[in-house]
Amino acid sequence: MKRIFYFFVLMALLLNCVFVFAENADKAPQFYDIAFNGEYYVAVGEKGSVITSRDGLDWSLGSVGSDKNLYGVTWGLNKFVAAGEEGVIFTSEDGKNWTKRDSGISSDIYGIEGNGDKFIAVGDMGKILVSPDGIRWSRIRMATMEVLKKVKWVNGIFLVVGEDKIILSSDDGISWEQINIDHSDIAFNDVVWNGKEYLIVGNKMSILTSEDGVSWEYSDHLEVADKELTDKNLNSILWYKDKFIAAGQDGIIMFSVDGTTWTEEMEVTKKCIMSLSTDGDMLVGVGKDGIIVVSENGEDWENLTKLTAGEKQYTLLENEEKSFQVLMEFPFNMNLDITRYIEWEVSDENVIRLEKGNVIKALNEGKSKIKVFYDEKTLEVPVTVEKPRDDISDAGENVNKDREEKDIRQLQKDLLKKIIEVIIRLTIVIILTFIIMHFVRKTKKK
Repeated sequence: MKRIFYFFVLMALLLNCVFVFAENADKAPQFYDIAFNGEYYVAVGEKGSVITSRDGLDWSLGSVGSDKNLYGVTWGLNKFVAAGEEGVIFTSEDGKNWTKRDSGISSDIYGIEGNGDKFIAVGDMGKILVSPDGIRWSRIRMATMEVLKKVKWVNGIFLVVGEDKIILSSDDGISWEQINIDHSDIAFNDVVWNGKEYLIVGNKMSILTSEDGVSWEYSDHLEVADKELTDKNLNSILWYKDKFIAAGQDGIIMFSVDGTTWTEEMEVTKKCIMSLSTDGDMLVGVGKDGIIVVSENGEDWENLTKLTAGEKQYTLLENEEKSFQVLMEFPFNMNLDITRYIEWEVSDENVIRLEKGNVIKALNEGKSKIKVFYDEKTLEVPVTVEKPRDDISDAGENVNKDREEKDIRQLQKDLLKKIIEVIIRLTIVIILTFIIMHFVRKTKKK
């Protein structure tokens, strides 16, 4: 009976492992943090994903070799150090080849920072870790149990911010002082120093300032042009070219010279921006659904993703139907079919009709356009409908017939591919099951 139970448990685990990739193959990874080491950027994110770039424009997609989410990355002591879900920590000298390290904990790590002398990692349940090299880690015992979101080395001290108005400070990473903020229990997400004052950003547009890092003042009179933005969460803050740059929920990006009066930029993306970094000449932001945005001045931003159609121009005969497809191109060599998520307009509905968002129905001879809208981007796709002539009606029928046969062949090809994939996966499951059951039998005989 036990053997039957173990068999079904094993099958469930194996099937989960085999099919997990298929479930996530149609989406871009989320990116949670980004760092620059003087030569290139490294961003980390969902299921061990890593992207690297020398210029912030062209990116390469890789992995640390784990399916755990990575929430933080930093550069120090000639290496990148990334940390995340269930306490995983990885190190790399080039951002491409990663080695797993033992953190000694199994709870999530959300923030990590190096100061050229040591690394500090912070995370769930008030956990703080310290390392002299990013390889060997030890835990600092703390009285707090709050979630610690971010740690930054600013103006000669480590500052940690997190949920429930938590702020911690330390000059050595060993002895920590908790700073009490009575104003709010809102989560704080990031902190920066501009040479004169510290600034913290958090949920619901919360912003705090301090001259010494000890006494903090909440900005009750935060001024933004759009009052609807005051409930947005701010995830990241930088000081760049004499201004504060903050980014966060729903793609909000704001800049300010004094930390009080802010100007917002909302047209670049609706995706959540999780982290900002800079090489001194350009800003790079990364976030949800693979989003990457860049700016040279902090005010004018570009979304690096692009919209493309399955065909640059569609040509149909009257009463003909053709599949319509829209792809999102990412700067790290990934294309995703987003047709089911788009909004659209047809310029002349007497010529064509777009049914269910993915089938063009040709109605009458003429020209029209399909205008696609997705994540603050637009794409115009020209469509031409031709009237079949009597002298080429047979040819037109043959064209349609050829297209139908082509579609059938493609469906057969796709079906065969799926069948082969299932056979391979089932074969793997059967082989692994046989090996383990054989091992169980040998163990019982002993």
